[in-house]
Amino acid sequence: MFVVKMTEEFEKSFRKTIPLSMQDQLWSRIRKLEENPYIGKPLGHIDLRELKADKFRIYFMIYKEKVLVLLVGVSDKKQQQMAIDTIKRNKHLLDEFVKNLN
Repeated sequence: MFVVKMTEEFEKSFRKTIPLSMQDQLWSRIRKLEENPYIGKPLGHIDLRELKADKFRIYFMIYKEKVLVLLVGVSDKKQQQMAIDTIKRNKHLLDEFVKNLN
């Protein structure tokens, strides 16, 4: 079973971007990543995937060697490509964050 963790940026973006009426539904889907982190759509990068809910996207990285799913971003459909590009550009920082997790 995978452990699901989130970056501080993800947590802030989630609360700011996702309407309160959808948050519980999305948390339920996020918890399913513990059992199967591959339910999301792959995004061209072997470790990066997304969950879709209405017009919103939840981005996450899978770290198989750590048995970890790291929630890394949130966007709406309009900002999707910009969010993906930012995550890919900062992958080295995410890897360092995971390396330093206890």
